[in-house]
Amino acid sequence: MGIRRLVSGITRPIINKVNPSGHYSRVLASREDQDKASSKYKNNDKTAKKPYTYRLFSILGILCICSLLLISLLKPFNGADAPQCKSIYMYPSYARIDGFDERYTPLAHKYHLYLYREQGVDRGPLNGDELQLDGIPVLFIPGNAGSFRQSRSIASACSNLYFDFDTRATLSNENVQNLDFFTADFNEDFTAFHGKTMLDQAEYLNDAIRYILSLYERTPDYPHPIPQSVIIVGHSMGGIVSRVMLTLKNHIPGSICTILTLSSPHAASPVTFDGDILKLYKNTNEYWRDQLSQNDSFFSKNISLVSITGGILDTTLPADYASVEDLVSLDNGFTSFTTTIPDVWTPIDHLAIVWCKQLREVLARLLLESVDASKPEKVKPLDQRLQTARKLLLSGFEDYSLVNSKLNYPQENLQEFSDNFFSDYSTLETNDVLDIAMFSLEKWHNNYTKINIPSNISSTEHLHFTLLTSLDMPMIYFCKDSMNLSCTTAADSILTVPRSSKDTQFAANSSFGEGKNPFKAVSIGKNILQRYDYLIISKPTYGEFSEQEDMGENQGFLLALLCNTSNVQVTKTTPSQILLFGEKLHLNGKDIEQVISFDNLWDSLLSYKLETKIDTGNGSVAADEALFQPFIRQWVHEPFETKWHLNILNNSLDINMHNVAPFIPLNESEPRSLQLSFFVPPGMSLEAKMTINWSLTLKMLFIRYRLALASFPVAFIALILAYQFYWYNKTSEFPSFDSTLGYILKKHGVFMFFTLFLASPTVNNKLVQRILYFLDPVGLNYPFLLSKRHMHANFYYLGIRDWFMSTIGILFGIMTVGLLALVSRVFGSLETLVTFFQRKLSNGSTESKESFDTIEPKVYGKERLMASMLLLLLIFLYIPYQMAFVITLIIQIATCIRIALLQVSNCEQKTNLRNYNMTLLMLLLFVSAINIPIIIVFLHNVAIKWETSFRSHHNILAVAPIIFLVGNNSVFKMPKSTPIGSLDGTITVILFVYLTVFSFIYGIRNLYWIHHLVNIICAWLLFFESIH
Repeated sequence: MGIRRLVSGITRPIINKVNPSGHYSRVLASREDQDKASSKYKNNDKTAKKPYTYRLFSILGILCICSLLLISLLKPFNGADAPQCKSIYMYPSYARIDGFDERYTPLAHKYHLYLYREQGVDRGPLNGDELQLDGIPVLFIPGNAGSFRQSRSIASACSNLYFDFDTRATLSNENVQNLDFFTADFNEDFTAFHGKTMLDQAEYLNDAIRYILSLYERTPDYPHPIPQSVIIVGHSMGGIVSRVMLTLKNHIPGSICTILTLSSPHAASPVTFDGDILKLYKNTNEYWRDQLSQNDSFFSKNISLVSITGGILDTTLPADYASVEDLVSLDNGFTSFTTTIPDVWTPIDHLAIVWCKQLREVLARLLLESVDASKPEKVKPLDQRLQTARKLLLSGFEDYSLVNSKLNYPQENLQEFSDNFFSDYSTLETNDVLDIAMFSLEKWHNNYTKINIPSNISSTEHLHFTLLTSLDMPMIYFCKDSMNLSCTTAADSILTVPRSSKDTQFAANSSFGEGKNPFKAVSIGKNILQRYDYLIISKPTYGEFSEQEDMGENQGFLLALLCNTSNVQVTKTTPSQILLFGEKLHLNGKDIEQVISFDNLWDSLLSYKLETKIDTGNGSVAADEALFQPFIRQWVHEPFETKWHLNILNNSLDINMHNVAPFIPLNESEPRSLQLSFFVPPGMSLEAKMTINWSLTLKMLFIRYRLALASFPVAFIALILAYQFYWYNKTSEFPSFDSTLGYILKKHGVFMFFTLFLASPTVNNKLVQRILYFLDPVGLNYPFLLSKRHMHANFYYLGIRDWFMSTIGILFGIMTVGLLALVSRVFGSLETLVTFFQRKLSNGSTESKESFDTIEPKVYGKERLMASMLLLLLIFLYIPYQMAFVITLIIQIATCIRIALLQVSNCEQKTNLRNYNMTLLMLLLFVSAINIPIIIVFLHNVAIKWETSFRSHHNILAVAPIIFLVGNNSVFKMPKSTPIGSLDGTITVILFVYLTVFSFIYGIRNLYWIHHLVNIICAWLLFFESIH
């Protein structure tokens, strides 16, 4: 009753004026008025001038779409976001393992297993007919539409690193062994689109691991304990397959201990076209969380999951999706970005992440330093593996990186020195900068500099030590007073940071093999400093400085500072304040590292622009006189993303982060602020201004909201259909799509777009989310994942957590109007074109035109019934129901063409039929976008001659109502109008209103369910036609 009054209230103001089609009300007083209305009806539906509001929003929406596309395609990434991967080469060979056949897996006809060998380096794969295996097994799993050949880059790097004696000596592993790289050939399956395909791959790989381990058992001369586990390297969806493997019945317990994933969407499924894949995600995540919550489980004690993402350049899936924060604790894994990894320092796109030269060198070292040939598990214990991963994959500035630092354990690592070892020293006071440059080295007469660490608690609240140098290995000692002089070196805490000078533009310019040496840094906080009494820094020699290659204008330097005053500026500036006024920053030259913490800037959807220059008003050192060019480390606490912005003076920097993102689970107890650490030469003062970078913000919207291209149009079309049926029941006139949309915008546009704005903060409320979850018919997305760990996600509407970005809802609403207007205009133009050719072909002969007084719906004949039943039989036996849906779309298009060609005297009847079928065609068109990915998977299986039936999506009830309704449409049937307020008409309107609400609130994360709702509505319309 409330919905009926609401719809009645919306339409009441125009019942006695103008209807949505532009027609006068059919409540006419005389036959003469009816004749006039009928005469006007013949022409006005197509020629009636559209409301100004409709034309305005249509043009604005199309302009927004074009602008967003142009920005997404044409705007390049700059500075720290620019791609800097180096080219590579290798000499690959692949040995197909034909022995892994139907005896071992039922999927042997569809998938294959290969062994990689680097030519001229690895041992030959075959000795006669027998495989030669002498290394540690690694299994590479390709991703969505991926190839087994993608393994070659990492496998080649591992072989070259191990078999080169000089480079092998640099590995921190006494029990290192070469790696046997196996790789799976999935015939480029579309794993991301189809849950059953993912299950097939996981099942096949578990069988493959069983077979691989058996090969080692049959190898007579294997020099080490027989392997009992396999290291997994997964790319894209291959990383998800690796996690699914551990949940299946054919998984061998203990056969997987180490999982390394590259650009894998662990946090959320990148597409939601298939319900099976969403259920698989849910079940897999629940299984992992349950196992890891048990302290004594095999998972907790043995399994490591490290996720690496390429960051902003990954335009295939949002880098936010690679987070594993909600799945594993830091005791079992973490997420890192390629911009964070030392000596890589570049974002990497989705495909390049498996071959990028800088990254593959790090991954090869990570794998070889994580193995242990002396054990059956073939990997080091969990804590040692993660220690290696932290050392190689994190910047080192993170607190998490210092967990295993030797400086944390002075009692275990202190060494005794003779009392006169450091006798030649000078003392540096706290808050004074140690500034040693090559050109002024003769001024330093002492070999060591001693810095006393304050012991007074009040003096250590903000205590921190920073060192920055061009030296390769500065000597720093942390010492304690005792009976004998006891010190430990900070060698394992010396960090590699990119070189910032006038001859370096990108951080990668000082990475592997670039000829420009990176800088070194040390950053130690009070928790470690309080364990010691003083620091001793060794003075560099001329020889150490001169060893640095290609010094350019940098003549070599070493800067150090122990400071007991805070080097952190906290700003509470909000995005709205930055929008209105910008944010001005001032940095003095007193501290080597100065941190700006933006506590209210945490939204991944927003990007910023930072412009920095020297503050000439404070007597600052000139850029030409500086030991290095100032640079910035941009970072967030978790996930561990670091970006390096070099040469920041008089440059415009793009600031984009992966932090709090739509639909991604979030630990609300962790700090989420954007952090900018400025490294500034002594005596240099800087001023900077931050503004919002709208072009980069818009560019990054598309990748995060691609699924909205299906859900938002369906929501608008369902709303239009709801009003069309209401008006049809009111007046017996079915208004056109364009005129109905125009009317809604004219009368309720302000309210509608205000609702789109308010929806984001509303659904972000936890009480509202509990209600929405209770009402969710799908129930796969629970917002309150892990209450004890304060883990929370916003799965509803656009997943936005901030008021400021709620305007995205309005933007998408306007773009949807433009898209629908454009598609409607295309259909209208095609309709006009068809009728134009019909007139040309008839040559003006009235005899050739078939004319009727009225349209008499035909009977749903035997031929149509047999065709429908045959289609249902095909669904039951072979094809997915999504294929049948596309066939119905084609039939609906043909029906609309036939209606356009009809010649009838009763134009009102034809117009009703035309408008009804055209709007239904619009609905089916956008729903087909949800179904096409499954069809792609099916056709791919046909193409590779996979002979078994498509083992999912054979539910004939999921499409039968749509088939029969479209069949009814093809014989020119349509629902009858019913008196306003009748139960049948009210149910029809309610169903379309519900589809609107569902598509807006739940649609993006549950696209597949939209098909089922449309199917239910079609069943109702079919029933509605049959009873009337």
